[in-house]
Amino acid sequence: MKFKLHLCLFLGGGLFISLGDRVHIVCGVLTQDDQSFFGQAWWVVPVFGFVSVGIYHLFRRLRSFCGEERAAFSARHLATSSAAFLLAYAATGPLADWGLWLALLLLGWWILRVTLWPVRRSVLILAFLLAVLGPLGEVLQVARGVFQYTDPDWGPMPSWLFAVYLHGALVVPQAEAALER
Repeated sequence: MKFKLHLCLFLGGGLFISLGDRVHIVCGVLTQDDQSFFGQAWWVVPVFGFVSVGIYHLFRRLRSFCGEERAAFSARHLATSSAAFLLAYAATGPLADWGLWLALLLLGWWILRVTLWPVRRSVLILAFLLAVLGPLGEVLQVARGVFQYTDPDWGPMPSWLFAVYLHGALVVPQAEAALER
């Protein structure tokens, strides 16, 4: 069972998250030297797959640490959270040059989302961890020359990047509930 769960997370998460990365490629927000997998680097899906598995386990530990039960599964909530994350991610393609204004817009939308659909403490902790660790991981990849943003406004990164990670965290509780049903 654990193998199937991890395989589902790896493939599903890898492919799902890579859709946003694909928008970045198409819109010229980032460049990769390798374009062997449908215009993206071959390693994008596996990296996002490993990230998905890691986030799943991190969230389970955070939820346990906070003494919280697993969320009740809701297909509607999973679909809306997933769509909202992809919309936030995809918006950073054509609107990337908005820079800090886009960051503030996405942050405001995230605040609205967590206000209208209150989230547990473990999800907020996860969101803040991802908003810090995600861009840090990308800075390390940029430093290694794995890829580069074409017009960053915060060092080697775009200022809106942290907000994409905030939105991504809101998918995790329902993804966990779906996978463990």
